[in-house]
Amino acid sequence: MGDRGDATGDHEHEVAAGPGVVRRRADRQAEPPVDPPVGQRVAAALGDQFHRRLRDVLSPAHSPRLLCFPPAAPVHYDHSDDSVGRGHPRVRDGVARADPPPDSRRWPTVDLDHHRRSLVTMAASSPPPTLRGRGAEMNHLGRALERVLTGQSVRVLIEGEGGIGKSRLLAETLTLARAQGFEVVTAKGDEVQQTRPFGVIADALGCVRTATDTRRRDIAELLTTHEHTDRGTITVSSDPGLQFRAVDALSDLVEALAVAGPLVVGLDDLHWADPSSLLTLAAIERAIEGLPVLLIACYRPFPRSRSLTEVVARLGAAGAVRLRPGPLDESDVAGLVAEVVGADPGGGLVAQASAAAGNPLFLIELLDSIMREGGLHRSDGRADIGDRSLPASLRLTILRRLSALPEAALRALRAGSLLGSSFSPDELAAVVGGGLADLAPALETALDSGVLEEDGDHLHFRHDLIREAVYADIPASLRHGLHRDAATRLAATGAPAARVAEQFTRGAFPGDPEAIDWLIRAARGAASSAPETAAAHLARAAELMTPGDGRLDLLLSERADALMLAGSVVEAVTSCRSLLRRPHDARAEDAVRLRLGAALLVNGRPGEALRELDVVVGSADASAAQRASALSESATARMWLADFDGADDAARRAYELAEAAGSRRFAAAAQATRSVVACMRGHMAGAMELNDQALDLAERSYRRDGHGYPVYATRGWILVELDQPQRAHRVLDEGRSLSEELGVRWPLVTYQSYLAVVRFAAGEWDDAAAELEAGIGLAEESGVTYALKPSYSALALIRLHRGDLAGARSAVDAAETIGDRGSRLFDHRVRWARALLREAEGDPAGAYRMLAAGWRGCRAAGMAVDYAVIGPDLVRLARAAGDLESAEEVTRVVTAVASANDVASISGAALRCRALLRDDADAANGAIDAYVGGARRLEAALVREEAAGLAAAQGRRDDARALLREAAAVFEGLGATRCVVRVDAALRRLGVRRGSRGPRRRPDRGWASLTETESRIADLVAEGLTNPQIAGRLYVSRRTVQTHVSHVFTKLGISSRAQLATQVTQHRNDALAGM
Repeated sequence: MGDRGDATGDHEHEVAAGPGVVRRRADRQAEPPVDPPVGQRVAAALGDQFHRRLRDVLSPAHSPRLLCFPPAAPVHYDHSDDSVGRGHPRVRDGVARADPPPDSRRWPTVDLDHHRRSLVTMAASSPPPTLRGRGAEMNHLGRALERVLTGQSVRVLIEGEGGIGKSRLLAETLTLARAQGFEVVTAKGDEVQQTRPFGVIADALGCVRTATDTRRRDIAELLTTHEHTDRGTITVSSDPGLQFRAVDALSDLVEALAVAGPLVVGLDDLHWADPSSLLTLAAIERAIEGLPVLLIACYRPFPRSRSLTEVVARLGAAGAVRLRPGPLDESDVAGLVAEVVGADPGGGLVAQASAAAGNPLFLIELLDSIMREGGLHRSDGRADIGDRSLPASLRLTILRRLSALPEAALRALRAGSLLGSSFSPDELAAVVGGGLADLAPALETALDSGVLEEDGDHLHFRHDLIREAVYADIPASLRHGLHRDAATRLAATGAPAARVAEQFTRGAFPGDPEAIDWLIRAARGAASSAPETAAAHLARAAELMTPGDGRLDLLLSERADALMLAGSVVEAVTSCRSLLRRPHDARAEDAVRLRLGAALLVNGRPGEALRELDVVVGSADASAAQRASALSESATARMWLADFDGADDAARRAYELAEAAGSRRFAAAAQATRSVVACMRGHMAGAMELNDQALDLAERSYRRDGHGYPVYATRGWILVELDQPQRAHRVLDEGRSLSEELGVRWPLVTYQSYLAVVRFAAGEWDDAAAELEAGIGLAEESGVTYALKPSYSALALIRLHRGDLAGARSAVDAAETIGDRGSRLFDHRVRWARALLREAEGDPAGAYRMLAAGWRGCRAAGMAVDYAVIGPDLVRLARAAGDLESAEEVTRVVTAVASANDVASISGAALRCRALLRDDADAANGAIDAYVGGARRLEAALVREEAAGLAAAQGRRDDARALLREAAAVFEGLGATRCVVRVDAALRRLGVRRGSRGPRRRPDRGWASLTETESRIADLVAEGLTNPQIAGRLYVSRRTVQTHVSHVFTKLGISSRAQLATQVTQHRNDALAGM
């Protein structure tokens, strides 16, 4: 019957005593007396403005809507006095009576038995009608549960209008799941609590500070940390705080629950969910792959936020089942009518039922109104209605039924509707005024009638449509004032800033100083864990400010920072540019341009960013810290524009300004940028010295905020170029962990990519490919795309050498078409990969032209560190093309870089160039020796292959055979099957056949296809470890583990961790049997 929820059938229960407690019992006569009466207490509390408004709204004379309908039961006035107690309802002859108040007013008493009968379908204790017209949907959901029991993860999206039955489908599915032993976690969104960070997810998982489970309690502490700190002004470079740790902690908890057993995550009313919950839901969707989890998301078509649209798209891309329950057909409507009224419906009743348009909830509410008002006539087993007119809208139908409630209960419901779908009794008492004892009888009536339900220590409206109807019945002219007064009262009780701000957001008036202050306070409190919520609060505060408010433009610049932290970079750019185009406060000029420059830089537009940043650098009004920040950012922009001289000069000036201003943070960023520039120029010793300084400054900065710039990433890059892969790996791991700890998400893409480079250089290609794929996915998801070109290029080279030309072509195409067009760095690496691909496709001339263009770009930028990377291949192709002059020039340049640096791989590259240019066997042997001291396995194998060719040309066939065998062994270890084929062909020309099988290529499917790391991860999954636990064990990222697990599933033809565990056991048994 529509979105009706899950009935417990327990009409008699009691909540443990404590703050906010409401007791309920079926035996109303056993209740202790309340003296003086509730009506008198409520009336006495109506002295202030808020309560005068509330009284007027709830008064029949002033509210011709809710209370204009006749009461559902006869009203009795009882002036007698007996043992029940004054003002307390009692039952006499089946009629509930109440004592009059001590003054001359007479308070009505209501026949509670009649009242309960009239509201029977609202009561939580009433069983819902038979589920009709939803057979197809329940079949889908039943099959989803079956699939989960086999260990698979399933996603289901349920979309539909209010009352159409989404919640009922969810409730039925959760009931089935519980009966089958599933763990069930569920919650729903709330319109008035859309700004509560992580509200829906935290509620579903029970992450409250009173939780008995340590893990949930710790997460609750993490989520509430921002309520107890004043972090001051939000800045794009400040500690982004807790958001990403919270996302990881919540998704890890879901994964841990799923590892323990089958799990259902049911989330309702996601159209009201806060952005942080939706962000976490996206992370959960990734984390449950291969786990026994059914994820059900219910939402209305409208409203649809950007965050919800993105999550729905992600779930859809992951293969979610989409259910869109529609209106009930005529036969289902007739069946539902017959069941509710207990007789076959007549023509008039059927016609009236058609007004519900097939909406189950609307239909039931209409039928209840008919029965309550005595409009149903029965004759000969049929039920019909007369000519009585009934409300044509669901809202009016609900209000008509609620009019049967006592006045005190209606007041409580009106006040509750201001607070949202869910609220605590304490909050309601604060808004209504008086104590809980005064409020308890009204709440008990609302609970007994089923209008409200208990949810832990909170109360919530049984259905959002009830709350919406009650709320909409408050005159619009009064709503704003009531919200504002509610906010004031909540603030007086010490309620969280976010809760107070929710009310101010709905009730403030233009220029409202208290509302503006509370919204700013709530924004700064939420910035660390939910920057998108902070941005929303700041936007509302800005809307309330009058044009002459001197804080307006500065506040908008703060909002741009929050937008950037939330990942809404494009919106931040738009916001800043909009402000700068109109007349604005001169004091905000530099701050806004600084934020705009930073946003443009992150958005991959370094040229545009530089123009804005240079304005700040030249501004006489900018502070020293602002100029230092702008210079530091502009140094990065110039570096990405391949202007190394300009980048070094800007970074040097930024360092001097930062030192003078006492800002170690900006000083660290400046020195780190200078170290990268030095490395790219080929000044390796100087690069390391500058990086040592940057790391020291970052460590000594306030709250280590110097690590907001990824200093460890720059250090790892330099160590890779110095042929120190093990040190580089440790440094990058440390930096990644620190970035996660500090909540700085964007550098994670950099760390992921650089770790892949380490593995690629060291010859760990299986792991490198997994790291690259994980890093590319993270970059595309986050929009931090500057590292995509080198990542795609490295992936293309792995695929190329492994004989996967189509895969290599796909990677190169992706590198050429990414949107990060503003940067010129690493274009030469893309051209290098394209050149080798063209050579493999039989176009050596085209390969040479492509790589020669890449070399020219590399030389124009002065990126000397990569001369040794592409130089040997360019010499080989240039000589084949007959361009000896170019080959000699390349050899000379690479040799010069090698002479300036004591790095084995660079020396080896210079010797390779000389060997390829002059057929110099001694240079080739020298290159072999040089690479032995380095960590470049591919280059070490290639130079052996080249040396073998020279030895064979000189008649040293035995030396050639030995070198080729060595090269083949390395290529096989890399899985470079295309290279092995080439070496085997050379060996055959020398009269050697290594075997008829050809290259030992790993199969594509089965256990033999798994890499060493994949096999290890499969064992750990079988042991019951979660992805985060595996990541910690193997010192890789969670995303890399996800990539490996996905590969294992594909290779073994399975779709769940349970299937993997079974196959691991079987594989072990087979191995033991074969011994």
